[in-house]
Amino acid sequence: MMLVLLLLGALGCMGFSPVGNGVNYGDSHYFLLRSMTDILEFHPDYNSNSNVTILWKKDDSLITSDRRFLMRGGVFVIHKLTKKDSGRYISLDKNLKEISTHTLVVRVTTKAFHREPGDRFSFTFNLEPDSCNVYFFPSSRPRMLENRIIQRGLLQGGPDELYCTGFKFLQPCGISNNVLQISCNGSFEIRDENDNTALAVSLEMKRITRTVTRTPGYNFNFTFNLGPNSCNIYFLPGGEDVQRDSAINLVYRGLLQEGLEDTGCNGFELLRPCGILNTAPQMSCNGSYEVRDQNDNTAIVVSLEMEAQPNFLSGIGVAVAVLSMFFCCCRKICGCGKSNSKEAQTETAAAEPERHSEPSGPSSDQLIEPSGTNYFSQPSSTLSDSLVHHHPYEDLPPSYSEVLLEAQQPAAPTADCDPEPKFEFKGMTFPSGPPLESDVYTSDKPNFL
Repeated sequence: MMLVLLLLGALGCMGFSPVGNGVNYGDSHYFLLRSMTDILEFHPDYNSNSNVTILWKKDDSLITSDRRFLMRGGVFVIHKLTKKDSGRYISLDKNLKEISTHTLVVRVTTKAFHREPGDRFSFTFNLEPDSCNVYFFPSSRPRMLENRIIQRGLLQGGPDELYCTGFKFLQPCGISNNVLQISCNGSFEIRDENDNTALAVSLEMKRITRTVTRTPGYNFNFTFNLGPNSCNIYFLPGGEDVQRDSAINLVYRGLLQEGLEDTGCNGFELLRPCGILNTAPQMSCNGSYEVRDQNDNTAIVVSLEMEAQPNFLSGIGVAVAVLSMFFCCCRKICGCGKSNSKEAQTETAAAEPERHSEPSGPSSDQLIEPSGTNYFSQPSSTLSDSLVHHHPYEDLPPSYSEVLLEAQQPAAPTADCDPEPKFEFKGMTFPSGPPLESDVYTSDKPNFL
């Protein structure tokens, strides 16, 4: 009785239900049989042609020899469920009258992954290695063409036939791949020794897309983690919209192709493991570059957008023109300022009234000369005789009369920077030097008028 109670307690934790339900592959399930049950029959669903199987009889041992089945105190237990365990479990009394029916649906465990080329990928399942079989169904090929990766716990060969390479066996029953390829897009199944599907895995591979902008002469390169034997690179000058048949093959199975000079875009170098380098791309290199695997599946697309190089010379010319205009304007403004000051000085000198007053007669003391060197302007030789005259009261020598004539000229505006010397005459003292002007006739005899 104690055992029955323990089993009933475990039923609530491990999926007991008298009504039909769905459970996953590998799980355990329990049926609670009524006391009047004499026979337990199994009607499989996965194969309608199979015969009905009697699993248990009252007061008798289990009919089946499968160790996965267990009968204890009115509780029927099935461990490690498989797809073939799906069906109806019918309880009958001693008169073969149906008492109850339990419907069991064993679901296949499913997982979904999204990866890009070059990513890591792995999965495993709790199944013994001897019963472990892993199959791959590529999406690019019909479902009927299956590829066995693992058989009874052993990794299979033939990587070219699998369309997806680089797998390793993962305990207890699974696989791993450190460098996925675009051709690995598809589904994987783990099956047991009876070919029942335990786990179904869907893998969706998304190709990598990149966009690069360059100007002529700047470095352009990319590479991808793909084996050399699977490395193929194509150039589509007009982008992805161009037909794939018109694509230019740059790299084929890890080898750089020759004769690329006629394509209008040359100068490529091979990069490991699967890529190209161009240190000075031209405008004609504008387009798309595709990396494809051995099955012609596109792993990565790199779009190169070439932009025209900016004209620095025109910018320099504009800058020089602006600076020239600026300096010209500054020069004009400074020149105008100086001209205006000179014009102002001229107008001031013209506005000052002329002085017609007679100079005061010289005193009898002395002639005072200004400080500094005296500069006497030479009078013109065309001066008429009428300009040289005598004072009405004093008979002056011609040289003195000439100097006096200069003193009678209108006084110029006073300025500190005036280069003309100024004279002040006092007395009748004459210089002892030669006459100031050699063009004036002098006589030793007194001249009386």
